[in-house]
Amino acid sequence: MRILQIPGTPNQPSNGISKGQTLYSNQDATAGYALFGSKPLVTENIYLRGVVATSKNPDGTLDGFAIFEIDGKPTNAISVGETIGKGLSLQSIGDESATLLYQGQKLSFKLSKPTKDKSDKTSSSSKK
Repeated sequence: MRILQIPGTPNQPSNGISKGQTLYSNQDATAGYALFGSKPLVTENIYLRGVVATSKNPDGTLDGFAIFEIDGKPTNAISVGETIGKGLSLQSIGDESATLLYQGQKLSFKLSKPTKDKSDKTSSSSKK
């Protein structure tokens, strides 16, 4: 990735070819996110929490809604084709799955239920 290249100095080489001066060059695309004040999407923090199919299209795809948890916060019901924060859009849903589209890349998620802490165990007591 090359960010900017400025013209060469007034003292050009004798062959007349000036390549200029490169201000920033990087081969690692993930390191370039800091230059634009953003960071890459972390899919490990996205969970599919619910799917509601409202109808079936003639081509066999389902129409409906999905609910996600992103960075620990639940989203509202998102309909197929709707865009949510961070540039994600819901492309399709299945019986227990959903596909998000992010920068032209498909991200598939399976329905997952929240895990409970071990401290949330309920104890049963027997009455005599």
